[in-house]
Amino acid sequence: MSAPIALVVAILLMLFGGFFTAAEFALLAARRSRIEQLAAEGDRRARHALAGMRELSLMLAGAQLGITATSLGLGAVAEPALARVIENILEDSFTLSSPVRHAIAFVIALAVVVFLHMVVGEMAPKSWAISAPEQNTLRMARAYRLYVWTFRPVILLLNMMGNVVLKAMRVEPQDERAMAHSAADLLFLLEESADHGDIEADQHELFARSLHLSGRVAADAMTLRRDIVAAPADRAVADLVELAYSTGRTRVLIYDSDLDHVLGFVHAKDLLLLSAEARSTATARMLVRPAMVTPDGHLLEDLLLEMRTQRQHLAVVVDELGMVMGVVTLEDVIEELIGDFDDESDQQFHDCEQREDGSFRIGGTVRPEEFSACTGVSLPEGDWQTVAGYVIDAADGIPSVGDVIHTDLGSFEVVVMDGYAIDELTVRLTQPAEEPQSQ
Repeated sequence: MSAPIALVVAILLMLFGGFFTAAEFALLAARRSRIEQLAAEGDRRARHALAGMRELSLMLAGAQLGITATSLGLGAVAEPALARVIENILEDSFTLSSPVRHAIAFVIALAVVVFLHMVVGEMAPKSWAISAPEQNTLRMARAYRLYVWTFRPVILLLNMMGNVVLKAMRVEPQDERAMAHSAADLLFLLEESADHGDIEADQHELFARSLHLSGRVAADAMTLRRDIVAAPADRAVADLVELAYSTGRTRVLIYDSDLDHVLGFVHAKDLLLLSAEARSTATARMLVRPAMVTPDGHLLEDLLLEMRTQRQHLAVVVDELGMVMGVVTLEDVIEELIGDFDDESDQQFHDCEQREDGSFRIGGTVRPEEFSACTGVSLPEGDWQTVAGYVIDAADGIPSVGDVIHTDLGSFEVVVMDGYAIDELTVRLTQPAEEPQSQ
C-alpha cells in the first residue's frame, strides 16, 4: 500500500474509532427518561436509541470491538506508512545509517499515531458525546445499530465470553443500566440541581421533605401522650366546650377508664350543633366518634393514604402492648411534608424561641429536627426522640427545676417540670450555629 493511500485509510480508521467512542459515551450519559419521552412522541431515532439502551451490554461490547479493531488497524497501516515517510525525509536530510534512520522514524511515527488516536479518536469524541448526550445519541442511533446488527454474531460471542468471566468472579451481568434510585440518591441529585440553579429553593425544600417522609413513622410525627387533650366518657358537654376553648383543640380524645382505653373523640362542631337542652344533659359518651388507631411503627406515607381514604383527621398511636403513646393528626403528617404552618385554631406560640440575649426557650417535647431548624445546631445521634430525652441522657437521670446540664453543644437549664417530664428549658449554645431554616 502506497503511503498516501495508507494515510487516507488511517484517517478513516481514526474517524471510525471516534464514532465508536462517541457512541459508547453518549449511550452511557444519555438520560433514558428523556429518550423514552421522545420515543413516545414518535421520534424514530429515539426508538432506535431506546432499543440500544435495552441491550446496553451488547451495544458497549460492539463499541469495544470497533475501538479495538480501529486501534489495531491504525497500528498496522498508519505507523508503517508514516515511518516510511519520515525515514525518507531523514535519508535526504541527514547522513545516518539505515538502522538508526528506521529506529528514529519508528519512534516518531508511533508517537504521532498514538497522540492523534488519543486526541482525535478518543478524547475529542468523548467530550463531544457527553456535551449533549441525548441529542448525540439520537444522531448516531441508526448508524450504530446498523453496525451492531451487521456484526451481531461476533459481538454476541465476545459478549458471552466476557459474561462467563464475570460469572466466574460471582458478578451477575446486566443487559441494561440500573435506572432505579434510592431516596438518598434522589436527595443528592436534588442538591446538585439546586446548586446549579436548575430548581428553585422552595421546590428543592418541598421535594426534599417528600423524600424525607419516606422511612418516617407515626411515632416521629405524633403529639406525645402527656400533651394529649382528653376527657373521660362521663364528662358533661359544658366541660368539653371549656376544654376545647382553653386548649384550642377541635378534637378531644374520649376514654373510658383511662387513656389506654380510648373510645374515640368528640369534635368541637358537634358540641356547637347541640341545642341548649341537649347540652345540659348530654355527655361525651353520647357524642363520641370512632378514632382511627395505628401502630407507632406505621410508615407516614401509608398512614397519609389511609387517613385520606377513611376520611380521618386523627389517629391514636399505640405501641406493641396496646398502650397509647400519642396521637397524630392529618395536619401533623402534612407538616412533615411541607413544613410547619399555623391554622386559625393553633395557639400563637412556639416551642422554640430565641431571646434577646441569644439564649433559646425550648419545650421539652421539641424533636431533634425542630431543634436544628430553630437553633441551627443539630443534636447528636442517639436513642432519644426529643430534646428532653437528650438532656436526661446527658444528665444520666431525671433533673429538677434549676438544674443546668452541660453538654458539647452548650448548657441546658431546666426551667419547668411537669411531674417527671421536662416541660421547658433555657438553652445557651456554645457551638457555632448554621443558618436556621425558616419555619
